[in-house]
Amino acid sequence: MQYELKNDFLTVKVSSVGAELQSIRDSSDLERIWQSDENIWPRQAPILFPIVGRLKDDHYYVDGKEYKMTLHGFARDEEFTLISSEESELALKLTDNEFSHKIYPYKFELEVIYRLKEKELSVSYIVKNIDNKKDLYFSIGAHPGFVVPFQKKLKYDDFEITFSPQKSRKMVPMVDHYADLNNKYDVPNQDFRLSREKFKDDALVYELDDSTDITIKSEHVKKEVIFNTGNAKYVGLWSTYPKEGNFVCIEPWWGIDDTLNSDNQYEHKAGINKLVPEESFKAHFSVKII
Repeated sequence: MQYELKNDFLTVKVSSVGAELQSIRDSSDLERIWQSDENIWPRQAPILFPIVGRLKDDHYYVDGKEYKMTLHGFARDEEFTLISSEESELALKLTDNEFSHKIYPYKFELEVIYRLKEKELSVSYIVKNIDNKKDLYFSIGAHPGFVVPFQKKLKYDDFEITFSPQKSRKMVPMVDHYADLNNKYDVPNQDFRLSREKFKDDALVYELDDSTDITIKSEHVKKEVIFNTGNAKYVGLWSTYPKEGNFVCIEPWWGIDDTLNSDNQYEHKAGINKLVPEESFKAHFSVKII
């Protein structure tokens, strides 16, 4: 099922499958979310839960038992149930079930809330440990793809990515699709002009220690996308290579890919979050369409 949020400035569509953001159109009917292509990238804005990225060899252990899970977890393919739907706000929920227990041995509730106010869409993820005895371990993230170029007369490399505030941030190298946390290095200026080659070695991943605005813009057009990372611990920027997808993903993460030296113990996973029984966690970010 597809839900719609709407005001005078934006129209937003969200699927019940994966609670996935599928469309943001401005008042001129210009689409800002990648509309998926099976031959390039078949997703649009998947939610990453309960892992971000890859597990080493696609498996992990909890209490001595092995579990298998593929890239970015299972929430993106699950049917979410409706909590509430209004003109400017939508809340959906996923709860552990018979299927999830086979690959993720925890009791949880994941609530996704979309709020539309003027030209900004705010998104919140609330993870709850609904077990009264066992700690919950998880990672979560967003993976929205934004259309680039905004207009057909422009080219991909007519656009640039800028960070604000401008300051040095640590980059996490990706090696064979795993996070090399032992070799992080400072990047004084993260701004760059978009190019296909920029993503030939996988995503560009930065550690975050404060809320950051990441803007997609071009000197040739007044329209912009301003993505605020909220309380994310990391942000990844990614697009397809060598396939030429007309999009760039800005991905706030509360977690990260496994490292090459991971021991596959889920509790030891890089960037993992822990909730004691009946505790909750809130992640948030926003997108402003100019």
